[in-house]
Amino acid sequence: MNAIFAKLSRRIIRYQLTRITPDRLIQLSKKKLIRAFRRAALSSPAYQILLQENAVLSNAINTVDDFVQRCPILEKSNTFRRFPINQLIATDVDKSQLASILTSSGHGSNGFAIGLSTRTQLKSTASLIDMGLELAFDIDSHKTLLINCLPMGVTFQSNTVCVANVSVREDMACAIVEQAGASFEQIILCGDPIFLKKLCDFSIKKGIDWRSYRINLIVGEETFSESFRDYVAAILNVDIDSQNAGLIGSSMGVGELGLNLFNETRETIALRRACMRQPDLLIDLFGENAASAPIPSFLVFNPLRTFVEVINADEYGNGDLLVTMLDTDIPIPLMRYKTGDRAKLISVAELTKIRQKLKNNVVPPSLPVIALHGRAKDYLPNGMHLDHFKQALYADTAIAAHISGAFRLSLVDEGLLWEVQLQFGNDISAQTISSSLQKTLAPTKIKINTTCYSYSDFPYGKVLDYERKFVYWPG
Repeated sequence: MNAIFAKLSRRIIRYQLTRITPDRLIQLSKKKLIRAFRRAALSSPAYQILLQENAVLSNAINTVDDFVQRCPILEKSNTFRRFPINQLIATDVDKSQLASILTSSGHGSNGFAIGLSTRTQLKSTASLIDMGLELAFDIDSHKTLLINCLPMGVTFQSNTVCVANVSVREDMACAIVEQAGASFEQIILCGDPIFLKKLCDFSIKKGIDWRSYRINLIVGEETFSESFRDYVAAILNVDIDSQNAGLIGSSMGVGELGLNLFNETRETIALRRACMRQPDLLIDLFGENAASAPIPSFLVFNPLRTFVEVINADEYGNGDLLVTMLDTDIPIPLMRYKTGDRAKLISVAELTKIRQKLKNNVVPPSLPVIALHGRAKDYLPNGMHLDHFKQALYADTAIAAHISGAFRLSLVDEGLLWEVQLQFGNDISAQTISSSLQKTLAPTKIKINTTCYSYSDFPYGKVLDYERKFVYWPG
């Protein structure tokens, strides 16, 4: 009976999220925003101090405009680095009911931040995950196996799908596919790009016939290029452009805020790939310089869960991403939290205009959309972006098969040095691969030298443990 009720609830929520217009959803989000703010202002000792320091009276914040114009911007440095956790936790939270902690990656210079969940929230976590999986993968209609290859500490719970939390063990993941995959109608693999590449390459050596399964990928932790999507799709036998094939899409979370705050859909993937074929669409959205910039990821979000802002925007709306969680039971309320990402909110009018110019029939997403340009620190001093190199890395699939996916960029006197780690057991000369990679880079004003190292000689994390985000640019 509980399973039937849960499925019915998902259908109702799915109907609401896909039938209500994005503009209407955002209006509902704004109503929830003020309630979330008032709760934070009344119950978070740390936030009360920050409001006081910024001369903000909580009873003066009555509209969304009040909130975005007057409330301070939060980030790691003025929250987790400044206040002890007891001042960040809301006073209306029973600390004996805290049930789980999820940390940020610690990838930035500001150290770790943490997200807390109560026992009540933890019980609903599986339902939230199932709702996201239903929207993306129709799990209510397909018996599903989810193999979670994210680093240990990030686990999934579900009331609907079968979950295998294997962490970064490609041998274990492939063994589960071979021994149990045929018992399910579809398989979802979840991991970061570098590890998923390792898993795919390992599966070739194991001789796994992916044509026997309906495979989907959830790619997290960092941005990736369309050339990477093409690379893994070819190995996993996924037709990216087919509505009936598996889905290879990204999910973006923030440890201190929550998992899966933004995600790709078939519609947003089709939009990104259309922009790849029609550069004029990018210019319409992001300006004249967009034609030479990496193509951003287009992601949807649930405005009933998050309030999203972009600040310090340029004339085309590209700026710094802020997120406010609307759950009034969350232990650590974070208002206008700066994630460190660059993004743009895509309006319904812009989506409509794009659809009119498309040369193929791309259906507009039903949820609000952001264009994600990656982390602010992913921009290099010469104006290039890390994603230029991620795109080049997989541009030639024959060459991509011989690299691990890890690389390091650094400034040198003569320009930029691109150091690439080769696959373990690679049998092609490093010079041959270096020359091929060099040719895939678009012409630039700055000189770029490409050097490839054997797996064991790579100077930066010689043996990848896949537990930490890889540092491509120490910037």
